[in-house]
Amino acid sequence: MYQEERDSLSAFMTESGKSQGQVAKETGLSTSVISQFLKGIYTGDNQKIAQTIKQYLAVGMERLQSKQAVNFYSDLVNTQQVLFAVRYAHTNCKMSLVSGDSGAGKTTALKHYADNNTGVIFVTANECSDTPMSILSLICDQLGKESPKRRNALMKLLVSQLTGTNWLIIIDEADHLSLDALQAIRNLNDQAKVGIVLSGNDKIYRQMLTSRRGYEFDQLRTRITVRKKVYNDYSCEEMAGIFPQLNDECLGFMLSFANYESLRGAKELYDIALKYAVVKNSSFTLKLLENTRLQMQ
Repeated sequence: MYQEERDSLSAFMTESGKSQGQVAKETGLSTSVISQFLKGIYTGDNQKIAQTIKQYLAVGMERLQSKQAVNFYSDLVNTQQVLFAVRYAHTNCKMSLVSGDSGAGKTTALKHYADNNTGVIFVTANECSDTPMSILSLICDQLGKESPKRRNALMKLLVSQLTGTNWLIIIDEADHLSLDALQAIRNLNDQAKVGIVLSGNDKIYRQMLTSRRGYEFDQLRTRITVRKKVYNDYSCEEMAGIFPQLNDECLGFMLSFANYESLRGAKELYDIALKYAVVKNSSFTLKLLENTRLQMQ
């Protein structure tokens, strides 16, 4: 019994790349229960576990299909700009800055690099992680280390762990960081000799240009050896690469939307329209895109 649920879960894990531990975390079950259920040796309430798995897969498969619906287009100009900045920082243990329009593909390209290269730490800053202690603690967490409570001890631990690794640290949404936090990141680059990529909107660079802190932030600004800026400005060829399944009429609409709004918005529009078409068992048409856009406003 329950072989169908076991096979479905195994296939989903293979396709999504999720481990038993990740599935356990997302389902609220323990790793041992997942392991025993997959092996057919679980002695508890198998019916309850099977029902939990079915409910989990119903959402998980839909989420997976949504991710696969939009093609990662490596020849996108914005992607190439971001990847150059990241690769340079990684190979030379320098600092790079990626900035520009929101929704222009910065995070997608950064995550693609992190997922396909070893020795990369990826963290995302936010309004609650704008201080030196908070951003350094996020990096420490990614190393699997408990963060010391004192800033000097935390920096000492990170330098000890990272020196000689030639690793890369990517900080997305870095415009949330305070000037003191940015200075701490510069110190980490200096002392541990690791590459650093700061990514965010133009606020991050304006801070360095207009800061009254003077010399120390001139040091930060001048340490950024590569700066790449991306824009919501796309070509027909790029749209065709991202949405290869669409006809010319729909591609034209998506191009206009991406250039006016953002690439991220265009992807969200496509995802919603596609789901609606599946639910209604209808064709994916220009009219569908237009109606979906009206509903999103």
